Amino acid sequence: MQNSSAAERVLATALAKKIRSRRTELGKTQEQVASEADIDRNHYQLMESARSNRKSNSALNPRLQTLIRLSRVLECSVSDLIDEAIDQYNEVEGFNDRIF
Repeated sequence: MQNSSAAERVLATALAKKIRSRRTELGKTQEQVASEADIDRNHYQLMESARSNRKSNSALNPRLQTLIRLSRVLECSVSDLIDEAIDQYNEVEGFNDRIF
């Protein structure tokens, strides 16, 4: 993921892992999640790969609206989707206390 900081890559990877695992737990396909969340299927596939697009290969950084849609489809809160990412970000940045 060129052009992305280490922290951005950590956040993207943790979020991608979480949405992929949650989708799998629910027994849904990528196509189902994308359709139900009104997200382009290719974009959702990139999200699970922690990337925002294929050309620049930059780290995933979804809009809040996208996170809300995903949380509804994945039957969890937005916090559930991002808490682990925040924890890992804090470790990379060397924060002892949560900043969010």
